[in-house]
Amino acid sequence: MKQDPEEMYRLVYVSTAVDGLSDEDIEDILNVSQSNNDERYLTGFLAHNGRSFMQALEGPREEVNDIYSRIAEDKRHYGVAQIIGEPISARAFPEWTMNYHRVDDDEGSSTMVIRKDDSIDVLMSPDMPRDLLYLFSKFIRMR
Repeated sequence: MKQDPEEMYRLVYVSTAVDGLSDEDIEDILNVSQSNNDERYLTGFLAHNGRSFMQALEGPREEVNDIYSRIAEDKRHYGVAQIIGEPISARAFPEWTMNYHRVDDDEGSSTMVIRKDDSIDVLMSPDMPRDLLYLFSKFIRMR
């Protein structure tokens, strides 16, 4: 069965940041992601728990897979592993070309870098698929 390249698709992966990855590196990743995703009609969310990343990308299947291939080759992280790849009927992050969340300190408090003017309450919308909400919630709490 041939896949429709315009089919809406969600891909979630995890990876490990290289040693010495700076805040400036992460800011560059976010800025480039936001620009690329806007051009490709992709939305997503990037979480960083201090050492590892988890990212969700949503949009047309062909665009998501193309961006994921480029991400997998990025030298700022390693051990890139896709954990979800599925057709979707609706986006979990419809308003975000790329939003970012990181766990900031040893107490596990978190800082949200808002990529629009969203409140933190919108971060994990109650309308989000429960399995995705659970996955990101668990990841954010890992240290």
